[in-house]
Amino acid sequence: MSNSVSVESAVAVSSDVAFAYLSDYTKIADWLYGLSELKALTEQTRGIGAKFDGTIKLGAKLQSLLEVVEFEEGRLMVLDSYKGIKNASRWEVTPTGDASCTIKVTWEYDLGGGIAGKALGKVVEPVVKIAASASTKSLKEKLEG
Repeated sequence: MSNSVSVESAVAVSSDVAFAYLSDYTKIADWLYGLSELKALTEQTRGIGAKFDGTIKLGAKLQSLLEVVEFEEGRLMVLDSYKGIKNASRWEVTPTGDASCTIKVTWEYDLGGGIAGKALGKVVEPVVKIAASASTKSLKEKLEG
């Protein structure tokens, strides 16, 4: 993908607690900036192969069908789009102590090739950075609150 934004945050909860919360699709709308809807498309809602229909509003309404393509319990979850706006998100949780961890999110997105797609990507990048920062801040507040 042609554009990428990463944000990392220190959180004062154990990595197991953090990962369990962020990988629970029923809680994601509580902290993910701009998410207006996330529906499970498969009976399986955790782990590789789980699929979702997500709609996020970042100025415009953007819809994607997403699939969990990497999953390591307590450490890593990667979602990739297979239809709609081309995007991927990588959520990494790293323990830093018994009751602390870091959460790093990397969002990648592709708004098309050519000059127009690259130019639009640069215009959208600040909004994606705001969304990534706001999401990790909100996640931190939910976990520590």
